[in-house]
Amino acid sequence: MSKHSAPVTWLFAFWETRQNRPALKKRVRAPRPIRLFSLETGSCEGCAMEIASLAGGAYSLKASGFEMVSNPGEADWLLVTGAVTRSNAGALLEAWQAMADHKILVAIGACALNGGPFTAPYTSLGGVEKISRFYHPIAGCPPSPEELRQALLVLADKVSSSFSAS
Repeated sequence: MSKHSAPVTWLFAFWETRQNRPALKKRVRAPRPIRLFSLETGSCEGCAMEIASLAGGAYSLKASGFEMVSNPGEADWLLVTGAVTRSNAGALLEAWQAMADHKILVAIGACALNGGPFTAPYTSLGGVEKISRFYHPIAGCPPSPEELRQALLVLADKVSSSFSAS
């Protein structure tokens, strides 16, 4: 018979994985976190699920200086996942227009970048690169939550250094 009950064993397993995770990089941030709005524009939703897992406690999105919002009008950055379909192109445009100035478009995953495997169907317009030249790509199919968090941190550094330089 085991020395610990099942829930305690799971707790120890979780604790060990938390200890082996890389430490969060300390950052000097603006007084408020960068607000992210995620929009799935049509695909398998793998990237959207990875973004959703960022909001959990395992990846500490809030401690990294970001927060998810449910309204594009409150967002600083628009995270787009999936190939842009004809039926969702209007939603993408509405979300973009609802955002305040100094907004940033981030294409997440192969589908959002260039359409991935969804370039041939008549229902797909392809990736964000076909409709906008102002975007920042995060490649992968899908990128892991840790890759997403790291890429967002790198992008935040680029954006803050470009604003401080001007």
